[in-house]
Amino acid sequence: MAETTIGEPRRFGLKLVLTGLVLATVVLTALFIHLLWSQAARRNVADVVKQLNTEIVDNISHEVLGVRTDAISVQNALIEAFFQGIVDPNDEAKREFIAQALLRSQSALSWVSFGFPDGSFFGAQKLSDKELNMVEVRWAAGATAGQLRVDDYVRVVTGKAPHFEFTQRAPLVPSPYKATDQPWYQRAVKEGEAGWNDLSTFPTADRAAISTSAPVYFANVSAETFRGVANVAIELESLSRFLQGLKVGGEGVDGKGSNGTVVIIDQRGHIVASQDERAIAEQQKGEMPMLRELGAAGNRLLALVDRSIHGGQVDLLRTNDILQLAVADPTDGLTYYVTFAPLNFHGWLVATVVPASDFLASIDKQTPYLLGALAALTLLMAGLAALVANNLVAQPLVRIAGQLKHIESFRLDQVVRVPSRLHEFDSLSSALLQMSVGLSSFRKYMPTELVRTLVSQGIEAKPGGNQETLTVLFADLQGFTTLSEMLGEGVVPVLSDYLETASSAVITHRGTIDKFIGDAVMAFWGAPIDNPQHARDACAAALAMQRTMMQRQAQLAAGDPRAALRVRVGINTGRMLVGNIGSSDRLNYTVIGDPVNVASRLESVNKRYGTAIIIGEETRRAAGDAVVVRLLDWVAVYGRAEGIAIYELLAMTADGGDFAWVAAYEAGLAAYRERRFAEALERFAAVGRARAGGDQPSQIFVERCRACIADPPAAGWTHVAVLMEK
Repeated sequence: MAETTIGEPRRFGLKLVLTGLVLATVVLTALFIHLLWSQAARRNVADVVKQLNTEIVDNISHEVLGVRTDAISVQNALIEAFFQGIVDPNDEAKREFIAQALLRSQSALSWVSFGFPDGSFFGAQKLSDKELNMVEVRWAAGATAGQLRVDDYVRVVTGKAPHFEFTQRAPLVPSPYKATDQPWYQRAVKEGEAGWNDLSTFPTADRAAISTSAPVYFANVSAETFRGVANVAIELESLSRFLQGLKVGGEGVDGKGSNGTVVIIDQRGHIVASQDERAIAEQQKGEMPMLRELGAAGNRLLALVDRSIHGGQVDLLRTNDILQLAVADPTDGLTYYVTFAPLNFHGWLVATVVPASDFLASIDKQTPYLLGALAALTLLMAGLAALVANNLVAQPLVRIAGQLKHIESFRLDQVVRVPSRLHEFDSLSSALLQMSVGLSSFRKYMPTELVRTLVSQGIEAKPGGNQETLTVLFADLQGFTTLSEMLGEGVVPVLSDYLETASSAVITHRGTIDKFIGDAVMAFWGAPIDNPQHARDACAAALAMQRTMMQRQAQLAAGDPRAALRVRVGINTGRMLVGNIGSSDRLNYTVIGDPVNVASRLESVNKRYGTAIIIGEETRRAAGDAVVVRLLDWVAVYGRAEGIAIYELLAMTADGGDFAWVAAYEAGLAAYRERRFAEALERFAAVGRARAGGDQPSQIFVERCRACIADPPAAGWTHVAVLMEK
């Protein structure tokens, strides 16, 4: 590894330093100006929100007070008509006429009704601008239920002015609704004057509403002339729909606004009106939902209102003026302005929630343009300041450093000349190019990928190594000696073609080429890059060599001497020493050890058995089910006393193929090992007949079996074949 100098100062590029100084100066100045402008704008947001809330409260107050005034006016008109005797409450036609007329005259009203002392009820109910109902509940003396009648009226436009016409009458149905049991009736009788009520029950349906009710007398105003209670109701849903039409907030980040909300609440925390559809759904069921319930149900803005109340920041009973709070939402971290304002009616308050981002949106929207202008100015100034240094010094140095990186990673084909206006840099670039050309010539004498890997992993080029479990491969060309004698110098292209085939197969299957020894190739798997599948990949590479050789030879003309070439491969797996082996002046990244010697012997054993690829016992175990093999024999290779099982590699399991004969061959081996020579002879002979062109290993065992039958071996006989040659 390269030596590291301790205590060396950190270095910066000239281009970076010059450009950085200019950029820092301009950017800091621009940011300072921008921050001053931004802070000044943000300080005005609270005032803008307060003005907006004042407008919203004024609109709501105008609407609520207008509805209140309309309700009181209609109530007074109805009472006056009954009081003066203009309309008799018992006159069905006239009372329906005046109720309809009064209800149609005020669009915000929902009911105009009257309750009799006997519990009976009649009223006009507005369903929409085009539909209304006349509702009557009659109570007979001593009855336990009233009789409900509903008449439908529809607005029509004919030659005359628009008017409502009767369409149908629903059948009478029993109803428990009794006017004298209703809060609005009882309050009016008890207090003897007009007043406001909270309602939820009507004869036809439950609806959250408010109403003004007052007792009705005859003109002489005596106790005996009490005739009932007039009641004018406004369903709260209409107020909620009005709130939905209000825009609460500024422009917003999306440019659409209305990112806030507004709600009317009473002093107990009930929602009187809200833009939330869930609140409207509750009102349609006669309920006034609690603020906390809708906040907990997912309305984050209402949850902020509730948090302000229950956090002690707002007292609903004592809020007599506009109160504005800045509240941080814990869910998104954004700031919201929550404002409370009294409506001076029925104890109601208006609460608005406005995201601060709505009003900061215009600032944020302009920020990119400002920053863009500042960035353009910054780039212009920095470019002018650093132009000379960049073009003449920094840029050529960076490009030359890039060429040095190519040389460092041994990617010499990517090195190019970097022209420069400065003579020194131009000469340096030319020298680097000449160096890469010289190194390219020597690159062919060493495994390029190996060098790149060692450099990338920081493995220092000094003697040393480690014991690791790897797989090693030896390959040789059968018939090459004869061919070289025939072709002379013409054999070089043939050898180059074969070595190219072998190299490609090894590299494709993640192997490391160790060396070429004449027509022999040595390669290994599992180092310097770790590969848990080293045995499988070595087998796949050997089969790829064999397959490519056969495909090329199939294209040769008949009689071509190259057609006799065959590749023989030996593969073995085991613990071996891997590393830089050699002297301090000359190293070779290679593997050594007994498994390596065995792999070399296995390549030669192919000659004895007429096979192409033989793998050792450990390779068979490590490759597992990924390969198709047959147990070939048990041999003691040259130089070893112990016998090992050797296997012929037939194919990769994924490639498929018909290898049914392997079972018969291995059954013959089992019989042979157990001295059942006659049975073994029969099985080996069957395999030879089954395979087209015969089977040399089977023929070898046929001859062994015949010899053993003719001259039975002694008691110390072993089935391991001892090989006396390399």
